[in-house]
Amino acid sequence: MTRKFCLFLWLCLAGAVQAVHGQYNLLSRSELYVGMAAGPTFSTASMVPLYVDKTYRQGLEGGLMLRYITEKYFGIETGLSYSQSGWKDDYGYMAADAYERCLSFVELPFLMHAWLPSGRARFFLDAGPKIGWFISEEENIQNISGTTWPYYNKATETYFQWGLQGKAGFEFHLGRVVLGLEGGYYYGLSDIFSNAVTDPFVSSNLQQISARLLLLYRLK
Repeated sequence: MTRKFCLFLWLCLAGAVQAVHGQYNLLSRSELYVGMAAGPTFSTASMVPLYVDKTYRQGLEGGLMLRYITEKYFGIETGLSYSQSGWKDDYGYMAADAYERCLSFVELPFLMHAWLPSGRARFFLDAGPKIGWFISEEENIQNISGTTWPYYNKATETYFQWGLQGKAGFEFHLGRVVLGLEGGYYYGLSDIFSNAVTDPFVSSNLQQISARLLLLYRLK
């Protein structure tokens, strides 16, 4: 799964760069944007062994953005945001047991920003690595049956998280103000629990789907 996602992301990047390479041109004036982005997240986890099927948990994400463009159709983007991730256990319809975990992170992406103009609108594709630092977590457990799993009351053990993120969206440029909407997918390449031979998990990584509204201001 990890290799397939990385290959897909790389093909998207290569395709975007190839599409604009023939029209490569430096802008007469570079563009620098700062702003904010916020919206819902839908996260889940992949674990080996699985124990119980996992489903998506809704959270929130929001923070600051910085975008710098010097080339026609190409730029870079970063930012600093607060993001909620986690998962729910899927016990099936009308099950007595329930489990949900919310993990909060401070995150920093480093993304390629490829864009195509259409009047005042721009369509874009962003992709690259993202790192995060774990800051807090919360569990909600409803254990009527008495069955427990190794992650019950088990604290997150890997604070530094990293993975790959891809986003696509559109935006409108209204003078110096930019309004936009984007959707993204993040695949974690690090585990949240230790994976030594004596540990209960071989792997335990997070995935996240996000949707965000953008509000940017062009400084130059």
